[in-house]
Amino acid sequence: MAMRRLPKTGLVLTFLSPNPAHSRSAVQFFQQLFQLAPIGNSTLSSSQTSVTRDLLDEKYFGSSSMSWHSAACACNGSGTILHFLSLADNSKKEASHSREKETNSSLSLLSIMECRITDDVLSDCRVKLSQLMEDNHFFGRQGYMSSLEARLRGVGFSLTQKIGREMQSSWLLSSTPSLNLNESRSRQSVTSDVSSYDKTGLRELVLPFFSEYSTLLSDMSESKLSRPLPGLYQYVCNGLVLRPLPAAHEDLRLPPPSLIFQCPLNDAKELVEKELGGKTAKIGWRGDKHRGSLIVNHPSIVGLDVRINEDWVLSSCFDEAEQAVLAGSIQDLQSSNVMSEGKHDDNQDITIDPKTNKADCWVEARSNVKHPAGFLKRFSNNTRIAKPPHLPYE
Repeated sequence: MAMRRLPKTGLVLTFLSPNPAHSRSAVQFFQQLFQLAPIGNSTLSSSQTSVTRDLLDEKYFGSSSMSWHSAACACNGSGTILHFLSLADNSKKEASHSREKETNSSLSLLSIMECRITDDVLSDCRVKLSQLMEDNHFFGRQGYMSSLEARLRGVGFSLTQKIGREMQSSWLLSSTPSLNLNESRSRQSVTSDVSSYDKTGLRELVLPFFSEYSTLLSDMSESKLSRPLPGLYQYVCNGLVLRPLPAAHEDLRLPPPSLIFQCPLNDAKELVEKELGGKTAKIGWRGDKHRGSLIVNHPSIVGLDVRINEDWVLSSCFDEAEQAVLAGSIQDLQSSNVMSEGKHDDNQDITIDPKTNKADCWVEARSNVKHPAGFLKRFSNNTRIAKPPHLPYE
């Protein structure tokens, strides 16, 4: 069957990756599981690709060996591109690149931008990303001072990479994910009929945000994105669906963004667990008549909530995972072995958390001193009254 051609414009989701090896691993994972096509030399090692410096590299690193590495893959069905950006030291040998995979760092969503889908789409994306990062500078785009600040930031990024510290997305963009869409694009009609969609592809992106600090919801409301259902925004007909998801007032951190793919469940489950070495878990299953999704866990996609749903439809409802439930709790007080401790099967090993039965009555007080943000919220003068959501019942 002939592959569907990408549209003229599409959304590019840029993720900050720990290193180039992790980026290539993520691209390979999405290629094997969802048949996303790699763009350019995304799956090749650093020794097999030619290093071409562009405006983004020159602005921050000049002629040094450091550069911004890009790896990407495209979903033909929705016209969405997953772009993984990372720091690369071109003076390193391939042996050191192979060891980069062993890090436990995670991916983080940097930006959502509209780009022209051409053979050189990554160049267009990197130029726009360079402008977004420059807007985050103290001096903005003010000529010499902006260039000097970019070089100083590049030196800081290089030192961070050399000492083995993980880069934070807030160092590049003050508010993440940054939404950069073409405001002149007119609204296009959308339909809730999913029969015209391809059987496999990226369908939905769920974006948790803090309503007190983030402008994500207002940016989407002011954009020309279509609204097929309350709470949903869609980029062109049959395009990617964006779901902004406000965090609760008590939440101390945000759960990871969710990427929801549509493909056959049984085939994907077998591929993930037997060939790719990952794990799957059910979420949102309500009997045989309402099949939910499978959450995929794999070292290549740590930091992302990747889900598979065979019967995907447009809906105002969304099933939140464990990270959202524990977002308002202190991590020091949580145990990752609760399920294991509750097992009574003699054939399976039971893992006991080292903190079990070794705490005192002051353990919560000490944890609040280490993380005072949640404790101080109790003294806030903002009175919040629970109200029913203004959403239609399905």
